[in-house]
Amino acid sequence: MKKNFCLSLIATILCSCSFGLSSPSTFYVLDNSSLPEKSVTLKNADRILIGIEPVFIPNYLDKPQIVIRQPDSVTLTASEFNRWAEQLSDVFPRVLANAISERMGYPAAKQINLNRDLFPYRLFVEVLRFDATFDKEAVLDTWWTIMSDSGNILYRTRSSLVAPVANSYASVVQAEQQLLKELGYVIADYASKHLKKGRK
Repeated sequence: MKKNFCLSLIATILCSCSFGLSSPSTFYVLDNSSLPEKSVTLKNADRILIGIEPVFIPNYLDKPQIVIRQPDSVTLTASEFNRWAEQLSDVFPRVLANAISERMGYPAAKQINLNRDLFPYRLFVEVLRFDATFDKEAVLDTWWTIMSDSGNILYRTRSSLVAPVANSYASVVQAEQQLLKELGYVIADYASKHLKKGRK
């Protein structure tokens, strides 16, 4: 009798543990850029006009969990089971560089990880908002500044971009991928008109 009771107790505990296991997380990439058509060599390194400085991202966003803004517009929730594969502060400048280069011709921009003096122009981006509300919209709101290699501010503006979102995390990710690419295109359009190739 005692043996049967112990076996029943163990089975109950194991059953409870199995139900208590958390669901596996889904990881999403912000970088969905296609590969360049051909390899880039030093012969066209002078085409890299813009070096992208580390992007400022608010602490509440720079975390693995994907952040959702509730309909009241002031409440945020972070999903434990829907996460970014990389920190936003790491992947944001890389995706932005790819979008700028896609618009202007590869490789027009690159995340700075070498000597800043190698770049005729430098881009600074401050993210104010980068989140979404289900069944409504995703928002990317940024200030961005282009400086010359001598430290002069050439242009500074605020870009607020919006894209529709359905009721799923996959839709949120797709919209935020689109918004970051659109920001790259906006910057590229300015650069194409106003920045000169090579150093002044």
